This record gives sequence, structure tokens and C-alpha cells, in this order.
Amino acid sequence: MPRGNILLADDNKLVVKITSAILEDADYKVSVAWDGLQAVNKAYTEEPDLIVLDVEMPKINGYQVCRLLKDDEYTRDIPVIMLTGRDQQSDMFWGLKTGAAAYVTKGFKPDQLIKVVEDQIERSRKARGDQQRRPIPARLLEEEGVFSRVIDLLDSKLFESTILNELGSLASVSDDYRETVKVVLEIVSRVVGNLMGMVLMFDENDMVAQVSRTSDYSILEELKRKTIEFAEGYGLSAERSGPVEFTVLGEEHLKSAPDRGEAKPFSYVHVPLTAQKKVIGVLVLSQYQSPAFARDAQLILDLIQNQVTIVIDNARLYEATRKLAITDGLTRVYNHRFFQELFEKEFTRSDRYNTIFSLIMLDIDHFKNINDTYGHLCGDEILRGLAELITGCLRSMDVVARYGGEEFAMLLPETGAAEALQTAERIRRTVESTTFMGNGQGLKVTVSMGVATYPCPDVNDRADVIAKADAALYEAKDAGRNRVVASK
Repeated sequence: MPRGNILLADDNKLVVKITSAILEDADYKVSVAWDGLQAVNKAYTEEPDLIVLDVEMPKINGYQVCRLLKDDEYTRDIPVIMLTGRDQQSDMFWGLKTGAAAYVTKGFKPDQLIKVVEDQIERSRKARGDQQRRPIPARLLEEEGVFSRVIDLLDSKLFESTILNELGSLASVSDDYRETVKVVLEIVSRVVGNLMGMVLMFDENDMVAQVSRTSDYSILEELKRKTIEFAEGYGLSAERSGPVEFTVLGEEHLKSAPDRGEAKPFSYVHVPLTAQKKVIGVLVLSQYQSPAFARDAQLILDLIQNQVTIVIDNARLYEATRKLAITDGLTRVYNHRFFQELFEKEFTRSDRYNTIFSLIMLDIDHFKNINDTYGHLCGDEILRGLAELITGCLRSMDVVARYGGEEFAMLLPETGAAEALQTAERIRRTVESTTFMGNGQGLKVTVSMGVATYPCPDVNDRADVIAKADAALYEAKDAGRNRVVASK
């Protein structure tokens, strides 16, 4: 009884004669393939215990044969030893990258080859244990079936490399996290044909949905619910989830659900986004119920899971790093340096296009007394709460920044003096009526504000605008605080 069945694939008759003799003397049964296609054919029909594969062969080279066999569920467990006449590092690299278990250079000593063969067969049998190799379907044991299988595998590799390359190219397309998620979901939608896609990132509790075709709001709501459900299955607890920031891309496709009786059932497929062995998010796709969708979409998600995670996580980390550079660490609004950059751009735009803008400078009244009486931790809580309150009183186009200490600056594009004064007064009243919990029991604070509008007389640069707003702020302080004053 032979110690094992070995498939030797090489187009050199002398090498085949010598290698076969060495293997047969060691009690192995040897079958020979003279080109790459024949090697693939015999791998299916003879199910060898090991394949010795020459790199340079007709029709399909050894690297391609190895990659095809390692990508097929029926043959991937067969160990492959690459055999080449070239002792080059690149050959070893590509041989091992395509899935070969070992690499032997022609001119080997018989004992060297036998040792490698014995080791690989023993490892393969130990890894498999009592498990039998998956039986190959009868249709693949015919030559036409093998050829068809090779074409299917080549098509699969082309598909895989194409979609992964397309996703990989996103790394340099956009630094905007939501734009990156949008493009990822659009690519997936084109390939999978799903109706909606959704990504939920756990740390930020940030959910982005992409709607590909005409859909109902009710379907979107159900997808949101299912995404949270899947996320909890991957470790996002309901307690930790809190409020989720929700963004819909492609909202123009959404409409109210018509009264159409019983709703169609839906299929959902999902995959965890895992970075450094930690689940950081989940990607979910939905489509009207279809066995084909559930099967094919899941296969595609499994295929692109790593690449999608890398692309989305890189965009998220880049955006987080950028925010740290432009954001005040305590209040989470813009810092002084970045505010000056935005202010410069707005001033230049106003000069060029003859537009109007206003600047509000705000200072907390008697803030030093709060720090002295209740401590700086209490003062920090008030600063955080005030920043959140101011942001809630402004439009999305307006800019708020911590200007320094207890002072905040607000830039209001396309806003005249009357509207700016109304905004400032709204902020003043809101602050006055708010109880801040900085000391655990609640504190009342007030603010004073100065408002300047540009264009205006005697202003030549942005420093003049700031000077006017500052002068109005100090006038408000001198007049008794807790008030808004417009610059003269």
C-alpha cells in the first residue's frame, strides 16, 4: 500500500523521470500532468494527497494552477509544493502568496524532497483529522466540467480583484467620512442590486443610510431597526448605544408609503466591520425577499468585508484627527486658530462678492467669581453647556468658536445687523433662563455680547471688525452686563 498519492506536474521529461523515481522509491504513488490544465483536471479527478507543481508550464503556469486550486472549496486542502529551476526570492514569494505550502528548487537532493513531502502530507492529515475531504461533484470529474470550473474561478477572481480595486481607490478620493460611506454603499449597490444600505459605527453612534432606488420611509425605518438589532448581536449594547446621529443619502428616492395592503417581506444581509480584532461597526443591506439576494449578497459582503472596514475606518480616523486639530478640546466647538481661518475666508468673500456678514463676541459675566467660588471643574461644565446652548441657537451655516477663556465668537454669513442682534438677544435670553448643573445643584449665569456687521465705515480688514465687536462687548459690560450692544 503506497504512503500517499502524489500528483507531479511538470513539462520537462527528465525532471519528471528523476522526481518520479525518487518519490516511487519512497513508496509514493505518482501521477503525472504535463501542463497546467491537465494538472487542474487531475487534481479534481484523482484527489491526490499532495501536488508537486512546476512554476513554468504550458497553458497555465504553476502559480495560476495553485491559486485556482486554493480558491476552490473542493481542492484548497491539498498541499502544494512549488518546484522551480530558479532560486530567486521573488519565485518563493509568489509561490507562497498563491497558497503553496513549500518551495523546492530543482537540483534538490532526494532526501530533501522526501522530507518536505512527508512533512506536508503529515500536516495535512493532522489538520484534517477524521474529517473527510469534501466530495467533488460528478459533473466536475469530466474534462468539460473541469474546464467550466476553471473559467468560473477565473471569473470569480476577476470580479474579486475589480471590486476590491474599486473600493481600495477610495482611500485617496475623499477625506469626508460620510462621502466615503456614500461611495462605498453606492459601489456595493451597483454590484449587489440592493434597495438600501446602511453603516452604523459603534463608537460615534453614527448611522449613514444610502437609498439606491425609489423606496418608502417605512422601509427605511425598518432598516434602521434591523441595523440596531444586528449591531447589538455584534456587541453594541442598548445602554451604550444612546442617541444615534442619522444621515440619509439619496433621500430624494424616499416617499410616503401608499396604502397597498400587506407589505412585501424583505431580506437583510449584514457583516461586522472589524478592525484590530474589535467590531467597530456593521454594514447592512436590504432588498425585497429573494433567496438569490440573500445568498449572493452575503458572499459579496464576506468578500469585501476587510476592504470596506479599512476604507471606512481610515476616513473616520482622518476626520477625527482633523477635528481634533480644529476643535477646542473642552467645548467641542471650533478653536481660535481655525475660527480665524474661516473668518478670513468670509471677509475675503464679502469683499469680492459684496455680501454682508455679522460677528458676535460673547463673554460670560463674572466668570472668575464662578471659578473662585465653585472651582474650575464647575467652570468647565458651564463652558461646555454654554457651547452646546449657543450651537442650538444658530443656523447650520453659522460658525461658533471658543475665542479664549470664557469668550466665544460667532460668525453669521449673509446676516445683517438687525438679524444678528435678534440672534444675540435670543442667545442672551436662553442663557439667562437656563440652569447650569456645574456644581451639582444648579447655577444661573448671564452673558454680554457685542455685535459688528460688515461692510461698515472705517473697516479696512477683519481685525477692524473684531475691534468693533470687542468695543461693543465692553460697552455692554460697562452698561451693567447681561445685554447685547451693536457696534457704532
